[in-house]
Amino acid sequence: MKKISICIPVLNEEENILNTYEKVKKIFEEKLKNYDHEFIFTDNNSNDKSEEILSDLCKKDKKVKYIRFRNNLDYDKSILEGYKHSSGDAAIVIDCDLQDPPELFESFIKKWEQGNDVVYGVVQSRKENSFVSFLRRTFYVIMNLNADIKYPLDAHDFRLVDRKVIDGFKDNSNLYPYVRGLTFALANKPFGIEYNRETRKKGKSKLGLYNTFTYAINALLEETFFFTKIFRRLSLLLVFFGITFSLINLFYGFQLLEFYKNFIVFLLIFICMFLAIICEYVTRIYFQLKKTERIIYEKKINF
Repeated sequence: MKKISICIPVLNEEENILNTYEKVKKIFEEKLKNYDHEFIFTDNNSNDKSEEILSDLCKKDKKVKYIRFRNNLDYDKSILEGYKHSSGDAAIVIDCDLQDPPELFESFIKKWEQGNDVVYGVVQSRKENSFVSFLRRTFYVIMNLNADIKYPLDAHDFRLVDRKVIDGFKDNSNLYPYVRGLTFALANKPFGIEYNRETRKKGKSKLGLYNTFTYAINALLEETFFFTKIFRRLSLLLVFFGITFSLINLFYGFQLLEFYKNFIVFLLIFICMFLAIICEYVTRIYFQLKKTERIIYEKKINF
């Protein structure tokens, strides 16, 4: 009997944990009887009752496994640790708020059995701010401009991943992984299934505008080829415009002085941002080369 690991990242989800567990459990009992399963909850150091609820759940059901981190390692690291601790022939990531429907598991597994090593959800519609949706799509359009691997515009982390792909994560000890990128980089035959994403029913979203921005920056930093190529091009482009405006100013006097001043201000802002990202990038390279060991687990149950 094949086994499916259900990886569920958690951060202050006391209102959703039991509901998610019961819904997923019911799906395996009624629709996926021919598959064994396990739950892997990865807890980013929640400060509500999540730890208590999950610890009790582990006592009642040995198929439930629980990892609690010593501090908040962020969403992607939580997903990566779930994959690395899974024992199934495939693993499905789903958020604890159930905005993504667990009813889609059956379709995911069917496509997986047909030979697709990554089966991911493609959001046909989502109930969110239109400006956020625009930013999300723009980010992936920019990523795809220079990336060797083309990312789906409306897919996120709701997906099934085959054991062969999961094994490719085993030696990854990166503290700031971009798991979506890693997954598609290792996939040989990905397949997307459309669905409608619901709104969160209980609890508060942990992703706000700031976290969305930092997530995007992390993705750019982890996509090394993209980072070096796109920022090199932007730098050269700005230098070109700077020289061009300087030459125009020499020939036409001070007619463009005000515009030129504005351009200089913009250039200085860009340089500051660029230097900040470079510092972050170099710091990550340093820790990666140094291979700094770090104890990230506070507790593990049922492993």
